[in-house]
Amino acid sequence: MEIIRPLRISMILENVAQVRHVIQAIAARGLPRSHFYTGNGPIPSDIVRRAAAATPTGDHAWAYYGMCYGPPHIRGYKLAIIDAEFTKISGAKKIDPSNLPADEYFFSRDRIAAGIPDIQELRWVNWTPNGAHIAFSPVSPIRAADALRLFSLGKTLHEKYGIDFFPAFCVGLREMHLIVEIVFDRDDPERKTAAMNCLRDLIDEAAKCGYGEYRTHLVLMDQVARTYSWNGGALMKFNEKLKDALDPNGILAPGRCGIWPKRYRGRGWEMTRENDKSEGNGVDVPSESTS
Repeated sequence: MEIIRPLRISMILENVAQVRHVIQAIAARGLPRSHFYTGNGPIPSDIVRRAAAATPTGDHAWAYYGMCYGPPHIRGYKLAIIDAEFTKISGAKKIDPSNLPADEYFFSRDRIAAGIPDIQELRWVNWTPNGAHIAFSPVSPIRAADALRLFSLGKTLHEKYGIDFFPAFCVGLREMHLIVEIVFDRDDPERKTAAMNCLRDLIDEAAKCGYGEYRTHLVLMDQVARTYSWNGGALMKFNEKLKDALDPNGILAPGRCGIWPKRYRGRGWEMTRENDKSEGNGVDVPSESTS
């Protein structure tokens, strides 16, 4: 991360720089978890590394995918700088795309970077039977300390709930997103509950460290909105004031992003860990004015 940050800010690295854990590369091949491991709890790291060693990219912990644009001589200049910086990392190696098979994930990222939609990466949803997924997406500074803190937090809670940890760091221009996909069996009530509890804990624990999410599932919007609590909830107070001024009857997407219209507030519409039902106790009916 300390190498990526100055290169990204100076536009040597272009587009979104992505650092993905090797387990995602393995899962993106579309094979189920049971192909590698049938035990309980998170898949052991030695099995992950053994599976990685059998892939065209070889054994590794993390893979960086980045982009450079422009005429060949400009790309060559930038790539030389990138190579010189990344090879400072002990054990780092550069992968030659010409040696990779056509179905390797690298080419999916290449298409996406060129503006061509591609869903190959979603093959990791086959990791579990009846696969579904939900994401944890906090934002942080582009710093090694923050990356390590978020990675440790995510790993600890995934181990607590017996879930395989699928992390990827996506570096924008001056911010970093940790995208964690929680993949679970949607037909297994126990695994669904574990996935949701893990995600709710991730949101709360990350907030304690000062990290907020930039996107979330509808059922988690109220929880995420409450994490932005600085100065007595100043942001929510501002959002509610705007909502009431622009949409006084609460018609437009009530509750979207955790912002409820006045007539819904305090009536149990918020979806929380204790009550994730999508209906509250009606709405306030304004009294008719009389003349």
